[in-house]
Amino acid sequence: MKRLFSLVLLLLALPVVAQVTTSSIGGQIVDDNGPIEGVTVVAIHQPSNTQYYATTNARGWYQLLDVLPGGPYTIRIHYFSYDPLTVRNLYTFAGELIVVDADLEAGTTDVRRDEAATSLRIGSDLVGGVVPVAPGTYDLVGQRVYTAVPFDVRQEAALDGVSRLQMTPVGTNRFHGSAYGYFGSAGLAGATVSTPLFNEDFVLFGGLQYDFSGVFSGAGRIDARLGSSNRLDLSGGRLAGENWAMGGFTTQIGDGRASNRLQAGWSGSPTAKAWHASDDFTLSAGSQRLLFGVQTTYGMLPDSTFNRIGFYLQDAVRLGRRMTLQAGLRFDFPFAFSPRVSLRYDVLGTGALVLRAGSAVYGVHGEGTVWKNMAAADFRLPARFVLSLEGVYGQAWRKPFYISTRNILDSRYALTARLERPFAENLWAVASYTRSDGALSDRVIGGLSYTANYLGHLATTLAVLYYGNNYVDNFSPASVSWTNSVEARLTQDLILSLGGRDHTLQLTGYFRKAPLGTEWLAGLRYYL
Repeated sequence: MKRLFSLVLLLLALPVVAQVTTSSIGGQIVDDNGPIEGVTVVAIHQPSNTQYYATTNARGWYQLLDVLPGGPYTIRIHYFSYDPLTVRNLYTFAGELIVVDADLEAGTTDVRRDEAATSLRIGSDLVGGVVPVAPGTYDLVGQRVYTAVPFDVRQEAALDGVSRLQMTPVGTNRFHGSAYGYFGSAGLAGATVSTPLFNEDFVLFGGLQYDFSGVFSGAGRIDARLGSSNRLDLSGGRLAGENWAMGGFTTQIGDGRASNRLQAGWSGSPTAKAWHASDDFTLSAGSQRLLFGVQTTYGMLPDSTFNRIGFYLQDAVRLGRRMTLQAGLRFDFPFAFSPRVSLRYDVLGTGALVLRAGSAVYGVHGEGTVWKNMAAADFRLPARFVLSLEGVYGQAWRKPFYISTRNILDSRYALTARLERPFAENLWAVASYTRSDGALSDRVIGGLSYTANYLGHLATTLAVLYYGNNYVDNFSPASVSWTNSVEARLTQDLILSLGGRDHTLQLTGYFRKAPLGTEWLAGLRYYL
């Protein structure tokens, strides 16, 4: 049990290094006569001005591989006599494909996620008061992605089968800086800087933060474009008592038809250290996205060491504009076997009803196997609301692929109904209910965020989030307790243009009431 606990700590440290750190953009371009070959698609990462190019094949398909997560992106679609089409404010997330289809004759575009996983995605470039997290929490983190059922074979899973990804913010091609301080039941102060180095081909992000309890944190990242086809990124820092350093080198091959991503890094905490390297080769073959890769990890625990190498392959194919099928296989040595398959089907072809399903096995380094299945339906409703019904069922087995009743350690299910309005027109809202047979048997979430802008110089954001949890004592099932948590955040921005640059003074108030106590913060932040 002690060794298993240490292994859990090691696995929690690994996602900073052994993870997916890029995303993809793809789709199909048509007109009244069908698919169009030779259409130029350009994606521009606005903060850094990094650009990605692709042209459509004979069936109108294109793919932009290994693009920077985050955004916003501007997508431009050009083809001879047709008017150009532009999609603005597009955001991507690590390990995900964002689909941008277009009809040049009608002058319309359709943007959506094209995967079957159940994910919680939070990023510093998206928070903006939408999620009322404590101030300062995401200043040193560009993106966090928690995936309950990861179907991408590159994503390693912890003992619960959940994948956790975390990225450092990407720098910008114009100088930006901030300084902040917050005081209250706790307190912190910090500063960030983002700037080009030498020219726009080299951009830097750096940040330092001091928690008044005596904890220093910091993060830094450099992104360099080496010619038109190569990109180098280096990052490192210390967060939550964990240190890490990571480097990646991405090469685009054949006008973006293929991409190779080399990555290596180290992470360490007081109880575990790990070294990691990987090489992923992705090939765009029309409507298919083929992936071949290898990963190796060496870890040190207080009483042992750990060494593993993994090989994987995956094929994601769009079967027409309505259906996407993804299947992959992963082998890790010491023996762990992880087949994964997922399906997304747009029933009506309009996004009004989308079915998602998948099954995956996660072999967890000789300690056992987790098998997870999910099925979901998404309904597009008026006023941009989306109703999602999701079910997840999983089992944990004591030995890899030795399936019998006496060797099943645990069996769990979770059913979720979620009504959400994505952040648009300054309003975001969510309401969800989850029922499961675990210790957390019931969970209710309700949230609302609204932003108002006044004459371009004042902006007010109010965000409120409620969590209700029903805990069951496994040793006494009759013992049930309901707990409530409420978070609220109010920000007021004053925006002034001085010397051709925007300067923002932000006042923030944050309040959280939870079973373990009440937390409040009030502070000041300055951006330029």
